[in-house]
Amino acid sequence: MASSRKSQQSPDFRKRIAVALSGGLDSVVLLDTVCKAVKQHSQSEVFVFHIHHGLQKAADEWLVFCEKLAKHYQVPFDFRLLHLDQSQGNIEARARVGRYEALANLCEDYGIDDLLLAHHQNDQAETVLLQLMRGAGVAGLSGMPELRYIAGNSKPITIWRPLLNQSRAELESYAKEHKLKWVEDPSNRDDVFKRNAIRKQIIPRLEKLQPEAVANLARSAGLIGESQVLLDRLAQIDG
Repeated sequence: MASSRKSQQSPDFRKRIAVALSGGLDSVVLLDTVCKAVKQHSQSEVFVFHIHHGLQKAADEWLVFCEKLAKHYQVPFDFRLLHLDQSQGNIEARARVGRYEALANLCEDYGIDDLLLAHHQNDQAETVLLQLMRGAGVAGLSGMPELRYIAGNSKPITIWRPLLNQSRAELESYAKEHKLKWVEDPSNRDDVFKRNAIRKQIIPRLEKLQPEAVANLARSAGLIGESQVLLDRLAQIDG
């Protein structure tokens, strides 16, 4: 999968765009804000895509929830079912790769160039800490870019993360204010996954030491990402 960054800060709402909807808080807020934003552009068309991982007992219920939510917003809906062998190692990584491939295929099926994901500031902070634990370099510590490309069969798909500067607390506040409903993934409470342990144990302690810890970690990722861009450009010049 190829990735890159560029200066443009928002997708073109005059054409088809897609929202990846898991049914969780962040993606529900993203869908609500996107649907409200595109009302200003008569040529816009929003699609909702859901990936059914089949890893949780409630996965079928989440699919139904997402389909009903898309119907509520009166936008087209489609999904893909992943078949993952849970006996193999690193199920998280394989599910992530499979999810991106399935989303790219959905985008190609519907002629969509821009895909919006709901990663937020807390996700970014967790990613930075995970990369630090792995001994990552500049590329890893830059975290998730606001904009990147993933390979499709015929053309690249542009991935956008418009909520990357919003904290989970801000998303919860928005959802409560607008009376939004979402589903909770029980696996998020399982500390066997490193990201969950960081979210539940490490982040709260860091915030006690430094209330702006999450925002600062996310900001550092952005600054390191800018450094990575410069390094890439220098490498191209030297090449």
